[in-house]
Amino acid sequence: MKNKLSELKKNAKKMLNYEKTTHGLSRSLRKLLKEAGLFENHLKSFNNFKKNKKNFNTKKIQIGGGSHKLEGFLNIDISPLADFVWDVREGLPFDDNCSDFIFLEHFLEHVDYPISAKKIIKECFRVLKKGGKIVIGVPDSEKMIINYFFRNNIFYKKLIKKWYSKRNFLADLNTYIDLLNYHFRDQDDDEKYNAHFWAYDYEKLHSVLKEKGFSEIKKWIFDRKIANQKRKFGSLYVVATK
Repeated sequence: MKNKLSELKKNAKKMLNYEKTTHGLSRSLRKLLKEAGLFENHLKSFNNFKKNKKNFNTKKIQIGGGSHKLEGFLNIDISPLADFVWDVREGLPFDDNCSDFIFLEHFLEHVDYPISAKKIIKECFRVLKKGGKIVIGVPDSEKMIINYFFRNNIFYKKLIKKWYSKRNFLADLNTYIDLLNYHFRDQDDDEKYNAHFWAYDYEKLHSVLKEKGFSEIKKWIFDRKIANQKRKFGSLYVVATK
């Protein structure tokens, strides 16, 4: 498998550097290389997991936090920066009823819906103890659409300053619909940023959490001890209980 993966990446890079490769094919090849890298990270961790399983404290778990690691949490991400590198689209490798609290912030929108998103929430329900809680934070799509409809220039200027000021696409941000498109897709052809696959509002999160067995679903009051302060503006947080 390792040799096949190396050969796949080598061929993809060769095609990327081929002078006649089209823009469309280049986009697909970059996505293939990114996914191959994630698979490579997952395989390495998968092969070592059984040996180190007892070393993981799963009482509090953060999923998909990237470089924003939380003290006292088991930080899980496909990035090598995490405490535990794992592709959670493939489920969670932990026992049933082993966690009190699971936190996901600006992660769920980056996985495909319905297959991966619903599987992740189902796995969180399985891993949580009875009475355990999950908090999910996502970009607030309802707020984006409302402000688009009313052409709220103050909101959009604040959003650009807080979320997008360091991005390389600002010269192409000319209308309200441009910003709405970036909200729903992010920069899906940028090597640094991960695309958005699905948009969420409170009704949608409530629906998915309820479907997977959660109860007492409500909006979560932002807690800067856990949540990333940079994410507060324009975000929606929901808490649910098993």
